[in-house]
Amino acid sequence: MGSVVLGVDGARGGWAVAVVEGTSHSARLLAWRSAPGPGVETVLATAPGALAVGFDVPIGLPRDDWRPADRLAKRALGRAHARVFLVPPRAVLRAPDYTAARQVSRELLRGKGLSAQTWGLRGPVLALDEALTQDRVRRLAVETHPELSFAAMTGAVLPSKKTAAGREARVAALAGWLDGPPAPPGDDHLDAAACAWSALRFVEGVADVLGGEPDERGLPQRIVT
Repeated sequence: MGSVVLGVDGARGGWAVAVVEGTSHSARLLAWRSAPGPGVETVLATAPGALAVGFDVPIGLPRDDWRPADRLAKRALGRAHARVFLVPPRAVLRAPDYTAARQVSRELLRGKGLSAQTWGLRGPVLALDEALTQDRVRRLAVETHPELSFAAMTGAVLPSKKTAAGREARVAALAGWLDGPPAPPGDDHLDAAACAWSALRFVEGVADVLGGEPDERGLPQRIVT
């Protein structure tokens, strides 16, 4: 039957989850789930027997520079590079407020500031970073990125997911691999399914990997496709 994995994307109020069983060549959708956040225990509870969980969330945070994996991901997406955000240092994300975070960012990143959009994503990033202190989570979690996953799946960078053409391209790409009911409205669950595809490739040992340098806690700063 193949392996059971989860694909996980951040969604309003929590997480969009795709529970998938099979291989990276052919799989079936066991369930679409929505799990409350920002903690990840509700995600892991959706499939206790999963062999891997592909998170569209950074794993491994830098100390005083940008992550090489993010730069490589931007390069891979070419003109669509804005779909990847540069992950700031852990100390920036742990700052008590946005003003303090901007100051810490300028100090650690040689004058570089911090966008409000990046600051707004800190909730799930810090939640997963905290969960990764648990051996079980470290064993299962792997960082993925749906834009890179879809590009690897189809051989091309797809149109923006905010367009009708982009959604149709993503639905078609998944239909060639994944059997099951259509995804709920929106793009979060489509992204989660793409992350599950990369998680299966990781389990199979055939995934492409960008980066991999360990952070100060020993977490690999890598993106798996």
